[in-house]
Amino acid sequence: MNLKKVGEDPYVGETLQQSLSKWLTPNDSFYVRSHFDFPKISKNEFELVIDGLVDHPISLKLDDLKKLPKKTLSATLECAGNNRSDLSPAVPGNQFSNGAVSNAIWSGVSLRDVLNLVNLKESVLQILFQGADSGETEKDNPHEPYLRSLSKDMAFDPDTLLAYEMNGEDLPIEHGFPLRLVVPGWYGMASVKWLTKISAIDSPFKGYFQGKKYVLKYTDGTQKPLEEIQVKSLITYPEDNSSIDQKKISIQGIAWSGRNSIESVEVSLDSGQTWNKAELVGPSEKYSWRHWQYLWNVPSDGEYTIMSIAKDTFGNNQPIESVWNELGYAVNGSKPVNITVE
Repeated sequence: MNLKKVGEDPYVGETLQQSLSKWLTPNDSFYVRSHFDFPKISKNEFELVIDGLVDHPISLKLDDLKKLPKKTLSATLECAGNNRSDLSPAVPGNQFSNGAVSNAIWSGVSLRDVLNLVNLKESVLQILFQGADSGETEKDNPHEPYLRSLSKDMAFDPDTLLAYEMNGEDLPIEHGFPLRLVVPGWYGMASVKWLTKISAIDSPFKGYFQGKKYVLKYTDGTQKPLEEIQVKSLITYPEDNSSIDQKKISIQGIAWSGRNSIESVEVSLDSGQTWNKAELVGPSEKYSWRHWQYLWNVPSDGEYTIMSIAKDTFGNNQPIESVWNELGYAVNGSKPVNITVE
């Protein structure tokens, strides 16, 4: 894998800075994050069980799923802990820099089409998803699988996907082979990998990965569940602490905002004192990041601090400063890039 290693046992890696400049992230450059070791699943032996509060429980092979209408969409996935290393004071967890975010084209079937096969009972409140990966959540805790739930409304959103292809190929093992959930616009923890079971339930799920983890815990004692990706931008060129001997520089970057489109990006060349509108470039897709650029005529040699901020079509503005929280999630403040022009 063409990644920067962040952790091991299980392997965790983030996308390299140069790969962030591509609209489509190659599979071997797409960030990797999981809580347990990758499970071994045979495509021929794979079965997806759908049970719980349904009239017709079923078990589907991969070929059964492929007989349903195929749906393809592009979506940017971001790990909830991306840019965690920027927080001060430091918080525990994988110390990601910029690279726990990537963009791919996902193909599979709409979850809604699969749920319509089993006829949910009226009492159903949420849909629970179980991955084949399992392990100890904490020392001395019993083994348990990775479990997350979605509201019935989100599960029936036509763009919530059961994906079996990534960028036109079978899912790689590290990205959930042979089947994964993809929840466009939500942080990556919602998109359960190695999916083997879907259950209809009539009460809110409060498991380890949806009660103790993936919750925003603020200094004032308030908490809220982590869901949609917050508006954010990053500078991909030039790199931090680089020296440049040019007087015309194309500042480049990416911006994204969960289930909303990017409306604008602004760039500061003086540590945030003044701002200039950047140009949005490249493909514009509902759930994917947007590339941007700003052509800068450098007035003189010296040291500069470049920053970027994004705004989405719902009026959400990227903050200058990230909001510190106990577990280091949703870090979306503007990240300065310091350069020297010679």
